Amino acid sequence: MKKRQLFLKWCLTNMLTVVIIFLAAAFGAAQTPNLSLVGKLMVLAILIIYSITTIYGGWLSWKTDKVLDEIKGADDGQASGLHQQLAELNHKADHISFAANECPYIGLLGAITGIYFFMTGSAGLGGVLDSSHIKEIMSNSLAGLGIAFIPTITGVFFRSVLSWQHHLIAHEVVYALKGY
Repeated sequence: MKKRQLFLKWCLTNMLTVVIIFLAAAFGAAQTPNLSLVGKLMVLAILIIYSITTIYGGWLSWKTDKVLDEIKGADDGQASGLHQQLAELNHKADHISFAANECPYIGLLGAITGIYFFMTGSAGLGGVLDSSHIKEIMSNSLAGLGIAFIPTITGVFFRSVLSWQHHLIAHEVVYALKGY
């Protein structure tokens, strides 16, 4: 009987992630209409990267479970080929780590771009040194800063989830390669 333990861990991770996404969407629903276009695009880019990468992680988990099951019943001649397959799967799992590391930067790009447009737009600072105008801009920017950081928070969250998925695969592969 094939247990597919790694794939089940991947499923559990994604179920918890979906619950957290729905809770965050429910609590943050009032903020999303105020989010700048750039912020929305960056959040969308992060969600697309997460979706593609997590599906890839599920596929890798399934394949890794299959090879791990085959190793249990293999003789020494077959085991070396299976160890090579595990090493290849571990290498492929590095793509998940790469995507995870890029998510916060994409979110930060959305935040910085939103702040830049806010500060340099038609009502931005624009080189004016009038203290009342600067006070008004700074007052308005506090709400804008909160909105601008939504993409960054999104990127950091999905980095954590994807890093966990990478860890699950890499841990199982290294454990099997060391022969424990």
